[in-house]
Amino acid sequence: MSSGTTPITGAEVPTKSRVSEPPRTWAGKIRMIGPGIVLAMASVGAGDMVTTLNSSSQFGLGLIWVFVVGLILKYGLTEAIARLQLTGSRTFLSHLTDLGGRFLPAVFLGIVLLVGFFYGSGLTAITTLTMQALIPGLPYWPTFVVIVASAVVLIGIGRYNIVESSMLVFGVLMFFGMIWIAVASAKVDGASQAAVETIAPTLPAGSFITVLSLIGGVGGAVGIIAYAYWIREKGWNGPQWKPVVRIDTISSYIFIGVFAVAMTVVGTFLLHTTKTSIGGSDAIIPLADSLVPLAGDIGRLAYLLCLIAIVYSSILGGFSAIGYLISDAVRVLRRIDDSEADRSMAPSSLPYRLTLVYVLICSLVASTLGEPVALVIVYATVSAFVLPILSIALLFLLNRRTVPTTLRNGWRSNTILGACLALFGFLAIVQVLESFGVTL
Repeated sequence: MSSGTTPITGAEVPTKSRVSEPPRTWAGKIRMIGPGIVLAMASVGAGDMVTTLNSSSQFGLGLIWVFVVGLILKYGLTEAIARLQLTGSRTFLSHLTDLGGRFLPAVFLGIVLLVGFFYGSGLTAITTLTMQALIPGLPYWPTFVVIVASAVVLIGIGRYNIVESSMLVFGVLMFFGMIWIAVASAKVDGASQAAVETIAPTLPAGSFITVLSLIGGVGGAVGIIAYAYWIREKGWNGPQWKPVVRIDTISSYIFIGVFAVAMTVVGTFLLHTTKTSIGGSDAIIPLADSLVPLAGDIGRLAYLLCLIAIVYSSILGGFSAIGYLISDAVRVLRRIDDSEADRSMAPSSLPYRLTLVYVLICSLVASTLGEPVALVIVYATVSAFVLPILSIALLFLLNRRTVPTTLRNGWRSNTILGACLALFGFLAIVQVLESFGVTL
């Protein structure tokens, strides 16, 4: 059967399951957590740090509720796309052919190619600058090349387990490091007063669009889609894996939530109290020096190591996601059968490795020649429609009678996906208007 016609059933056998049956105990299910941590680390980057720090520099702790709402919505999308993957052997892009043939997979291919062009350069630059702050005297360009090339090689080895294990190490470093830094920042003068004054949830006048953008900015769109491919790599297939997937996705967004709250605390105590803000992604590096009076040189070291873990893991997760999506899009457009999907989009496959070469070259080109303004505008406009399209697709695909009852959408999932469609659809319209110079 072609990729567009394979039926959904609940009994299809995964082609490369490492564990034939899910664990029955809570402890066993928790030990299975992995793809969710990959998603969390891929979703959190330097841009998220800047956004969170700047919002807290203006509003203190009052916008924590915004991140909570955003995490609930993104969890709903992630859990839904995971259930779709559990319905059988078809991939997400293969399912999209049910909504209009190969048009949507072609659209996603174009979008992900644009993502691949821009993705690596900025993150690698931040990682390089952080390494220079950590080890003075490091040359910029050789360090830049080593960082981006090491990410490509690590993923190109062809084993998902290596990526997941690396992410778990970075995740532990980030989790405990950011909590410790948040606690250390509470020693700044005026911290208690700032916390008391801003702790109440707020919606500042004239900030409606800003707040909606903050809600939509929690977690990455490409990572959410790639999550289906990461659980496929684990061999999780069938309704019996639903409890494990839910624990995994919940852990992912708890992880992101801890990061968001910790960064909000840091922004409130270090920036809000001094009425300062951060100008760009590279400005988060000097923030390490602000921790020296509060936690000594160990505080500065901890911050820089956390920053490296956050940004480098974003490179790893992003490159992994881009590799799966591009190679699978090529497979679907070439009408290669779903039974060949695992082989066609494996990290060791030719399309995947060519994708890694593509992101490596683009990272170097974009960093040396700069990012074309017209292409940036096209990318921002087109990519804004990813989450609305994803919401519509999941509403349609997971409400069909062919979906096993335990994996079909319930009213809660439909409500969350409907809210996602409304929010992200509105933000997409705002992005289009802004691309044409119209500001709401």
